[in-house]
Amino acid sequence: MPALIISGGQDHVVTQTLWQDEPAFAGPNILHRQIEGAGHFPWIENPQAVRAAFADLTDRLNNPVR
Repeated sequence: MPALIISGGQDHVVTQTLWQDEPAFAGPNILHRQIEGAGHFPWIENPQAVRAAFADLTDRLNNPVR
């Protein structure tokens, strides 16, 4: 099952190394979208990029990696 991780490129509340250093958050079904120009609230600070990230997830759900 695909999973989407959205993070703000300038988030100073949650360290982004959690997603980068942990093998559980890597693999063909993990989509990580770092939203540039956004901090801890990317859906407010850059909603267009967040919508694009969900479009990527929808595409992956419709066309699974095998």
